[in-house]
Amino acid sequence: MRAKWLWMICLAGLAAGCGKGEAIFNVNVYSFLPPKQDSVPYVIPPSTPGIDTGSVPQRISLPGVGSSIVDSILIFGTLDLHNTGGTGTLGLQLFMASDSAVTYSPSAAVLTVTSKTVTGTQVVPDTVQGKLLSNADSLFAKTQLWVRVAAHGSNASAVTPVTGTMVLTSLMLSVFINDKIF
Repeated sequence: MRAKWLWMICLAGLAAGCGKGEAIFNVNVYSFLPPKQDSVPYVIPPSTPGIDTGSVPQRISLPGVGSSIVDSILIFGTLDLHNTGGTGTLGLQLFMASDSAVTYSPSAAVLTVTSKTVTGTQVVPDTVQGKLLSNADSLFAKTQLWVRVAAHGSNASAVTPVTGTMVLTSLMLSVFINDKIF
C-alpha cells in the first residue's frame, strides 16, 4: 500500500514539476543552410502572373518529440530582395515535407509572405513573420524534415524580365509542443 502511495506522490511531483507539459523549441533554420544556399536567384519571364524559383531542399535533423503534440509553429526572419532588373512583385514561400521531392509540391507550402514591389536595380528589405500552416506541425514530431525556400514572384511587363536574388539574412522557428505525460 505504501509503495502505491509513494508512486502516486512521485507521479504528482513529476506532473507538477513539468507544469502543463508545454515546451518551446527555437530552431535556427538559417544555420542549417550550407554556404550560398541562403540566396535564391530569380528570373521571372515577361507576362508571368506567378512563378516559384527555389533553392535546393535541405534536410534538418530534429530530436523528435515522441508522442507529444506540436501545437503551433511561429516564424520570424529577415531577407533582402536584390533586384537587378525589371519591375514586378516578389515574396518568400517556405515549403516543408518529410522528403525532399515533396517540397516541390504546392501542398507542401507552409508559409507565403506577402509580395513586395521591386523595380530596377535596388535592394528591398523584408520581414518574414507569422504562423506556419498546420500541415507543418506533424513534421516537427519526427526526427527529420526537409525545407525549401522559394522566391514567389510575378511580372506584368510584356517585354522585360524581373531578375535578381532573394537573400535570407535570418530565419528562426519557434515550435510550441504539448507533452503527453500519460
